[in-house]
Amino acid sequence: MKNTYIIHRGTKNGQAYFVAASGFARPSDNRKTGDMIQVWIMLENVNPVAAVASGLDAVTICEGCPFASGNGCYVNVGQAPLGVFRANERGNIPDLLPKDYAKAFAGRKVRFGAYGNPTLIPLSIVKAIAKVSAGWTGYFHNWKTMSQAKRTAYNQYFMVSTETATSLELANSLQLRVFHVSPVQPENTVECLADSRGLTCAQCQLCQGWNKPAKSVWINPHGSKTAKAAAAAMA
Repeated sequence: MKNTYIIHRGTKNGQAYFVAASGFARPSDNRKTGDMIQVWIMLENVNPVAAVASGLDAVTICEGCPFASGNGCYVNVGQAPLGVFRANERGNIPDLLPKDYAKAFAGRKVRFGAYGNPTLIPLSIVKAIAKVSAGWTGYFHNWKTMSQAKRTAYNQYFMVSTETATSLELANSLQLRVFHVSPVQPENTVECLADSRGLTCAQCQLCQGWNKPAKSVWINPHGSKTAKAAAAAMA
């Protein structure tokens, strides 16, 4: 198999985007997640560094995230995301068709949204991949702008991302399962096991939305922009 494949293309607020899955031939070297297929949601025609600098990320692939546009996101868009963007720009990423999901994802764990909102992936594709995989994780920020039906459907698979006390309160009132990023741990949450026990995401698998009926998860802001993320979360 190739290492990276395109699994979907679409548009968001007038901007074309693509969804790429990587790590089929070469295991991910992400120490926090462990060996998981990494799914990237990327703009088609604007490289991720430029998108962050202009704020375009915040109204397209990262809609709803207060950490977008350089305001605290831990993802270094000049590294892996830029590499994926350039490979697609060169036409070097083949398509992976649904009929091949069983072979490609069997026995593998999947990180939906190594960058971008995985709710930009049609639910039919999410369901098909989840069905044949060995597990997954996923988080989405654009839940506030979704219909109740769509938000609930995606929360069956992915965690709703919250940061501020206000967003957490709203998510709880809607009975959503949450991944909360803040310097302060809310009541009735469990600390991310990567921090509390040193587990990888591949080992833990708590972040599967309501597919995993457990407490919501909390983590302290991390990455190179921790101070910005903490400030945004406490706003």
